Amino acid sequence: MKKLQVISFVSGVILVLFSLASCASLQQDVYTYTEENTFIYSSIEEYEERFINIDVKYQLENAAPSSEINGLLKDIAAYKASTKVTEPALIARLRAFEGLLYKMSGRKRESEAAWTEAKTQQKGDRYVLLLGSRLAKNEEESLSQIEGILKYDSKNAVLQLEKGKLLYQQKKYDQAISVIDNAFVLFDNEGHNIYRTVYNPLRSYIWDLNEIYGSEAESDAKHNLSELQGNLTLDSLVTLTLENTSLLDNYRPANQKQNSRQKQQAFITTLERGGYFSSSADQKNEAGSSAFMTGAGDMTRKMCARFIWNAYIRKSGNLKMLSRYSEKYKKSGRTKSPVADISVEDADFDAVLGVVESEFMELPDGKNFEPELPVTKLQFINWIKKADK
Repeated sequence: MKKLQVISFVSGVILVLFSLASCASLQQDVYTYTEENTFIYSSIEEYEERFINIDVKYQLENAAPSSEINGLLKDIAAYKASTKVTEPALIARLRAFEGLLYKMSGRKRESEAAWTEAKTQQKGDRYVLLLGSRLAKNEEESLSQIEGILKYDSKNAVLQLEKGKLLYQQKKYDQAISVIDNAFVLFDNEGHNIYRTVYNPLRSYIWDLNEIYGSEAESDAKHNLSELQGNLTLDSLVTLTLENTSLLDNYRPANQKQNSRQKQQAFITTLERGGYFSSSADQKNEAGSSAFMTGAGDMTRKMCARFIWNAYIRKSGNLKMLSRYSEKYKKSGRTKSPVADISVEDADFDAVLGVVESEFMELPDGKNFEPELPVTKLQFINWIKKADK
C-alpha cells in the first residue's frame, strides 16, 4: 500500500510540474512572440489596413467581399515575390493574413496550410493566433482559446477585439461592447487609431442591438439582423413604426398590420395629410414641406427627427407642443441654437431639439446633430421605441 501511495504521490508531482511547465511555456511563447517591432511591420501596414476593412465588412454583412479578398491575396503574393521576404516575422504575418482571407472565402484547406506555415515562423504573432482561433471547431472553442491566451497577454488588442466579435455573435451585446471598447483603448495606446475608425460602425451596430433587444437576444428575432443594417426609406420608416410601436395606432388599418404595396402607398398618403411628414412651422402642409421626406430616397437623421417628433406629439394630442422650442426662442429673443449644426431658423429646429431633449435621439459628438447622415433601419427602431415609451 505504501508503495502505491509513493507512486501515486510521485505521479501527482510529475503531473503538477508538467502542468506548470506547460503554462510557463505558453506564457513565454505569448509574451516572446507578441512583442511587436514597429520597423519590421511598417512595410506591410497597408495590407493590415486593407485586411481590417475587409474583416469589418465580413462581420457586418456576414458575407465575404470576394473582389476585395482576391485583390489583397494577389497583392500580398506579388509583394512576397518581388521583395523575396525572408524575415520570419513578416512571413508569419503575411501568411496569417492569407489564411484569414482564405477562411473568409471558405477555402479551409488553404487556410489551414497558411496557419501551419505561419506558426512555424512565429507562432505567437497576434494574427497567427487570430487565425488559429478562427480555425477552431466552433465559436465556443474559439472563445475559450482566445481567453486562455489573454490570461497571459491581456494587452493583445487583436485578440481582445476578436473576443468582442465572438460575444457579439453569441448575442451577448453588452459584454461585446465592453470588450471592444477595451480593445480600442489598447489600439489607441499603440498608435493604431485606425482600428477604432474602421471597427466603430460594428461597435455602433452592436450598441443598437443591445438597446433594442438587450443582451442574449432571442435567436428568432422579428427581423433578420443583417437586413436591419440597410438604409431606411420612407416605406420602411412607416412599416417599422407600425411593427414596433403604437405611435400610429390611430391610423393603423383595422385588423391589418402589414399592407400590400398599394395599401402602403395609400397609408403613406394618409399620414402625409395628417402632417406626419411636415415641418412644425407647416403643420397642415400648406407650404408642401412634406415633400422633403416623400420625395427623398434614403431617410436622413433630420427626416427621422421630424417624423418621430410629429408622431410623438400627435399621439399626445397637444399640437401646440410641436413648435414649443421656436416659440420659446422667439419670446426670449434668443438667436443662438444649442445644437451647433441646426440653426434657430431651420424648419426642423423644434423637431431636432425635441427628440434630443426627450432623449429619443442623440448628438453623436455631443455638439452636432449631423442632420444629413443616412439612417439604418436598426438605428430608427432604437429611436422610435424610445419615443413610444
